[in-house]
Amino acid sequence: MELFFWIFLSVTFLFWLAGWYLCARLRKVPRLEPGAPKPNVKISIIIPARNEELNLKALLGSVIAQEFSPHEVIVVNDQSEDKTVAVAEEHGAKVINGKSLPDGWLGKPWACAQGAMVAEGDWFLFLDADTWLEPEALLRIGHLAREKGSVFSFCPYHRVRRPYEQLSSFFNVIMLLGTNAFTAKADEEKEVRLFGQSLFLSRDHYALVKGHELVKGEVLENFALSRHFSEKGITCRSYVGKGTISMRMFPGGFRELVASWGKGFVKGAGQVPREALVGVSLWLSGLIMSVIALTFLPQASDAVTWCVYGMYFLSVVQSWYLFRVVGTFWGIGAVLFPIGLFFYQWLFFVSAKRRKRGETIQWKGRNVD
Repeated sequence: MELFFWIFLSVTFLFWLAGWYLCARLRKVPRLEPGAPKPNVKISIIIPARNEELNLKALLGSVIAQEFSPHEVIVVNDQSEDKTVAVAEEHGAKVINGKSLPDGWLGKPWACAQGAMVAEGDWFLFLDADTWLEPEALLRIGHLAREKGSVFSFCPYHRVRRPYEQLSSFFNVIMLLGTNAFTAKADEEKEVRLFGQSLFLSRDHYALVKGHELVKGEVLENFALSRHFSEKGITCRSYVGKGTISMRMFPGGFRELVASWGKGFVKGAGQVPREALVGVSLWLSGLIMSVIALTFLPQASDAVTWCVYGMYFLSVVQSWYLFRVVGTFWGIGAVLFPIGLFFYQWLFFVSAKRRKRGETIQWKGRNVD
């Protein structure tokens, strides 16, 4: 039995290392030197919005406060039933009233496509309505346009406010690691995925992949777009959003959190690059094993006992680090990481079961496959 304990703990440690491999090269949008010139680029900000009156106030306010102003801000009103249009107009945005969904299209790709049709800029910045820009964000993002052969995305920093939002911790981390953009070999990776909440790309690159037309029915249109860009030889670059773009995802309550994560994660698992999928699976297995190892304590020797506690401590430290990379998650959430991990596993399998039965999920009044 003692030998089994040591083998189990050794494998757990190796799986724990997989987590560090996946985040070995975390990178933020580069900061600029004092006095750096403003980028010579015309940016059209395109915001798909369906019943987003509260979120738009924060986002549009943050755009107005930027030192470097965009060429235009376009809000595509996706048949909202609240004051989305009024809020957008109050903040000086150009409002496009979206047309009815054509057959085969989902709401977000259709709204983005309509915004791009009327955009005048030479670069597009697509932003979800629940994000906002930090000071100097647009200035720093604009300078990325110097890299002509790339498209860019940013993982917004999750500003958590209510206790139930702490349950998003593992979803946010896996969303980050699942892009395959931050591994030890990140610069050599060809299979890198883009984040869905923010996308910065040139008009020419957008046209080269036929815009959102080819991803019109995709729940995770960002993953599908990533593949099309890679096929055209365009480099996908993703960044940690802390200090550049922030978000608050689920002010509407626990049910909103469940519906949102449930609609995308199961389908997304099949589109994650193989290396990232294996790495995330090993990392999650290591965390689960560090919890299972606690059951060894009644039969363990002193040496094994110390190693069991040590392995759990290492898992807490790693969880705390990753949680803080993606958002303002509490330290106690890392200490009690099995709770968040169990919630992630539960929602993943419930959503997978619903998908297998052919059920759809309601999101903002629409069925999402």
